[in-house]
Amino acid sequence: MGVRHGATLDFGGFGESELKADALNRVKELVKTRFHRLYPAAIKVLSPVQDRPGLVTPFLRSFDLDRELVADLGCGTHRRDERVLCIDGGSYGNVDIVTDLRRLPLADGSLAGGVSIAVLEHVPDPAAHIAEMHRVLRPGGRMLVFVPFMQPFHASPYDFQRYTEVGLREQFGAFEVLSVKVGAGPTSGMLWVLQEWLAMLLSFGSRRLYRAILPLTWVLSPLKLLDLLLIHHPMAAQAASGFVIEVQKRA
Repeated sequence: MGVRHGATLDFGGFGESELKADALNRVKELVKTRFHRLYPAAIKVLSPVQDRPGLVTPFLRSFDLDRELVADLGCGTHRRDERVLCIDGGSYGNVDIVTDLRRLPLADGSLAGGVSIAVLEHVPDPAAHIAEMHRVLRPGGRMLVFVPFMQPFHASPYDFQRYTEVGLREQFGAFEVLSVKVGAGPTSGMLWVLQEWLAMLLSFGSRRLYRAILPLTWVLSPLKLLDLLLIHHPMAAQAASGFVIEVQKRA
């Protein structure tokens, strides 16, 4: 049963102990809570991942958001459009519905579309979440989903799996697959691993020193811009940082 907190409907999301279980995620949650509007911009600059340009905006523009209900599943602190329904396990200021993504408090066929960006790896039962996407989409409804492939562990608050292009198509077998593209190129995958490797190498087995050094490696993040070219390489999928799939619920 849901509880209303102002404009937010709370059906039960992440507990406090879950959000604080991982050291890095504790820092992320602190920043999200205090500076939630700035967090997406900071990630865009500091992250080693260069997403495919125009990943989400053109997809959202393909809907009449004044008439059609479109949701951002696992939105975090993003508010991509005021007309998009924001759903997440964390009770951030932009979130409309707080819930466990394995069971969405939405009626069957209620959505015209949805986006899920870097969320599926954090869901313990991805098949259940994908089944929920299918349930809440109307016939002909579409989802845009970004998932990681070549990325190090990153808890938010957990991190469970990675996806190859073939595995991604298999996961969404109940849908009609409209397209699968490299969503973040091989430089992004290499760079993130390099940053982790350097922090481990230079910390000499000290976890505390590792945590201090890792942010310093973010100075290398501008190298990710090489993916603006490499993402178009015919073999980019071999070592892509992530994939983006667009699917449609069959009529």
